[in-house]
Amino acid sequence: MNDTPKFRRQAPDARKKDLIDATIRCLEKKGSDGLSVRSISAEAGISVGLINHHYPSKDDLIADAYEKLATDILQNVINIVAETDGSPREKMSAFFKAYFSSIVLDQKFLRIWIVFWYMSDKSEKVRLSHDKTNAGFRQQIELMLRNLGELPEAPDFNYRLAAIGLSGMLDGLWLEWCLNPEIFAPEEGLMLCEGWVEGLMAGTFKL
Repeated sequence: MNDTPKFRRQAPDARKKDLIDATIRCLEKKGSDGLSVRSISAEAGISVGLINHHYPSKDDLIADAYEKLATDILQNVINIVAETDGSPREKMSAFFKAYFSSIVLDQKFLRIWIVFWYMSDKSEKVRLSHDKTNAGFRQQIELMLRNLGELPEAPDFNYRLAAIGLSGMLDGLWLEWCLNPEIFAPEEGLMLCEGWVEGLMAGTFKL
């Protein structure tokens, strides 16, 4: 039997997408053991040399995979919010419901993210992707908070600090749930975040 990967002629962007998708699948299946170029090439069904042709280093590929996965997840949540009719408060609720759904709460992501976090400490390229995607997440939250702040009944608060606080809460709840889903139900996470926003709108937090 010939185990040599079968090559398909593809445009560079399509080939890069295949490599990124293969990298994410490798990390999902094998965690840090899936970081090797050989594992990724086998998953993608291409030669190691072709990976090197598209990416000058493994760090570049990991950074692109990090950015794509984080961006895709956030975009799926944003799309749900955009499709929701209603007030800024109702859109915020739609955001929470999407966040505490299987779009975000999926334990397979934890294995992938552990690798990304480890790599962000070792690689500047991965760290930059981490910083960029985290900033995009906070910006989306800040945008929704700004819309809330324009309501007549809203108190004055610091949008930037509120976005940092809420994004930190969401990240912490996500990690707690992924480590042990028995700690709280998604509905309880949703309730915690709704309560946080109600407290903010009531002027409980002096931000």
